[in-house]
Amino acid sequence: AYEHGEDWRDAANRELKEEAGYGARRLTLMKDMTLSPGYMGHRIKVVLAEDLYEESLPGDEPEELEVLTWKLSDLDRLIERDDVTEARVIAALLMAKRLLEKR
Repeated sequence: AYEHGEDWRDAANRELKEEAGYGARRLTLMKDMTLSPGYMGHRIKVVLAEDLYEESLPGDEPEELEVLTWKLSDLDRLIERDDVTEARVIAALLMAKRLLEKR
């Protein structure tokens, strides 16, 4: 979510620091997506964060999040896991994989 005066880059980098304990030197907007467009007007931006560095900000999650690292070359195995079910996460991973394979 955006805080006062933030653009998508600032918001994405802040959320990354709050939720994963990393900042990014390079952010690429991959897609602006809707969530249930016939039901509600919420939108999200899918952002690829690269050139990471350790930096944490206090978050607003009710419990501490577990951060897992994963090799890009093994994204298919991550997506196939039974505990990876969030459609937005799967879509973002597939978009990131496609973008990185084009480079």
